[in-house]
Amino acid sequence: MLEIWTEKYRPKKLDEIVGQEEIIKRLKGFVSKRSIPNLLFAGMQGTGKTTTALALVNELNLRENFIETNASVTPDTPIMVREDGKIRRTNFGELADKFFKDDKAKYAKTENLEILSLDESYNPKFLPVSCISRHRVDRIAKIKYEGGEIKTSLDHSVIVFDEFGNLVPKRVAELRNGDMLISFSKELEGRDITLNFEEFEPKPNPKIRKMLKNRKINKELSWLFGTYLAEGCVNFRGNTSGQSIFVFGFPQEMEMAEKVQNIISENFGLECKTNIGFSGFDRSRGSSIQLRIYNTQLARFFCNNFYESDVKNARTKRVPSFMYSCSVQSKIEFLKGYLNDGTGEFNKYVRYISRSKENLIDIAWLGRITGLDTRLFERESRIVWKLPSYSYVTSKLISARPIINLLRKLDSKINFNWRYWLRHQLYSKKSKRISKDLVARIVEKLDIKDEKVNKLWKLASSPLFSVLIKEIKIEKYDGFVYDVSVPSSQMFWGGTTPILLHNSDERGIDTIRIKIKDFARTKPIGDAKFKIILLDEADALTKEAQQALRRTMESYSETCRFILDCNYSSKIIEPIQSRCVIFRFKPLSEKDVEKYLERIAKSEKLEIDKGAIKAIFKECSGDLRKATNILQACASINKKITEDIVLQVIGKAKTKDVEELLKLSLDGKFLKAREKLLDLMINQGVNAEDLLKQIYSTIYELDIKDEDKIRIIKLLGEYEFRVVEGSNPLIQIEAFLANLKN
Repeated sequence: MLEIWTEKYRPKKLDEIVGQEEIIKRLKGFVSKRSIPNLLFAGMQGTGKTTTALALVNELNLRENFIETNASVTPDTPIMVREDGKIRRTNFGELADKFFKDDKAKYAKTENLEILSLDESYNPKFLPVSCISRHRVDRIAKIKYEGGEIKTSLDHSVIVFDEFGNLVPKRVAELRNGDMLISFSKELEGRDITLNFEEFEPKPNPKIRKMLKNRKINKELSWLFGTYLAEGCVNFRGNTSGQSIFVFGFPQEMEMAEKVQNIISENFGLECKTNIGFSGFDRSRGSSIQLRIYNTQLARFFCNNFYESDVKNARTKRVPSFMYSCSVQSKIEFLKGYLNDGTGEFNKYVRYISRSKENLIDIAWLGRITGLDTRLFERESRIVWKLPSYSYVTSKLISARPIINLLRKLDSKINFNWRYWLRHQLYSKKSKRISKDLVARIVEKLDIKDEKVNKLWKLASSPLFSVLIKEIKIEKYDGFVYDVSVPSSQMFWGGTTPILLHNSDERGIDTIRIKIKDFARTKPIGDAKFKIILLDEADALTKEAQQALRRTMESYSETCRFILDCNYSSKIIEPIQSRCVIFRFKPLSEKDVEKYLERIAKSEKLEIDKGAIKAIFKECSGDLRKATNILQACASINKKITEDIVLQVIGKAKTKDVEELLKLSLDGKFLKAREKLLDLMINQGVNAEDLLKQIYSTIYELDIKDEDKIRIIKLLGEYEFRVVEGSNPLIQIEAFLANLKN
């Protein structure tokens, strides 16, 4: 596995910290006394605040008595979101690619994004996401449960039923085999979906007889799309000639082939060309039938909606996102069509088989929001219905503990032998769950008005059910883990089949009241005198959370020390600042960055010239993390790193090219300046906003009058604003250059 250099070369000891000599000297004084006060580390990103905190913990040998306020799931964790009204099954890695602008940020604001969560009535519902957070961990838990799997950090929390049927968070590190997680199966209301075929229209061509118009999805098309997922593929000759192909067994699947022909004809007015394939063992015996639809527009539609990458094959197939928003009946018809890639009988037992793991996960989630009991296994996804021949199906079971505890509490008021009804749950260790139907019958028979009884009735009539944990493995890990903030519920569904997860809004008051307080109130492990809590990005904590933190710092000052890491100390309330020793981390100098990069270059056997180091420093502005990432990207191109390679990696123009661009414009040679601009933006791929920033920094180095520099900067500000607001970048920069000459 490729090592990430920012982690590989992250200092482990205080002596290895670069560029913060005075701070390290003071911290060593605390280490020599084996005691520290509360600390506040303030400074820009990449100056070593978090690294210094971790090194300090190492020097004090307090790793077992240390917690960092982050808890999340791995980037491949499946989730379901709704964005701008459109539902799709995605994962955290895909969300991160969209919302995080660089590799430094730990929080990203979201807009118009909702995630499948849970409302107060225990019904799955899409609720707004306020932000996405991430951090790095070195270990994760891989949890296998009935019909699914999830990978999380050890500090993450899942939602479980407590002894009275309440939904409560429980840390993954505290889970054991046989514990129960919460899942759901519920018909989510859909809507009429209009499919966009017109966006795939080819260029006008007299040979093209049929142009497809947008049309609403119906039962027949839903079945057709499921069949395409199972049996279909596309083929193109160049960019203008495409065909969609369906392949069926011959003669046993002739009825399905004829159904596809009819649907294509009735809905699109297109003809299917039929070819019979012959057996390789007996050329006289037909073994398959191919249906070919020669329509580029339809082929492009399938390409755009049924695959997750540019490679179009069985391994990259996905359920089209529009199916998640369709009516329940359309979803069912889609699943029936996809049965061509499976075995079994619908409404009894179905096994879908696919070479695409993501597609199987899609099917499992699609089934859950259609009200079906879906489960995921190696290379297959299954649907099970409740039949007389089955003793139970998982989606009809919940934890038995809440109902037993309630009945014991109400025993004196109960006039029937409830112990006989629950004899298996009471006296067998294997029967940890109970049928929701049985719970409903018991609650009806109780005829007792009680809040807890009402809660169990609500639970029994809800779409929630319990799944058993089969296996928990702790694995080494080196990468980001992610979380979302769902302010209205603090929960969301995630996993290869959905289980209910606690959203760790690390900036909110619950983090301080629950997670931090629970850690702080316990005694240190071993002979340690205190614990350490690192609050990363503490300036992102809400004011309410900071007030709660102040009280926690006061209450547990004997057993706990806090290290707060922030970019802006002014955003930390005064009562917290007064309780901390403040260390201000300065931006690293060019000499410090050069020393660090040369150490990495020596270790990785790289050659790096002074021009390259200068270019890296100019780009990172003292951010050592960013400088290291740039160096690693350059090393993947060439072991001899030059300024040109650095500029290629960061997508920036050479300084001399920017100077030439400005001089040509100032001299009134607009056409030559325009040629230079086109070369920079089109041939070299320089980003418009980056180019404007380079122009800004180059202005000060030009040999022109100060009043001309002021005029150009004012002009630059106006055009930069237009580009940021969405105007055409090339036109705006050309207009800027045209106005440079007096």
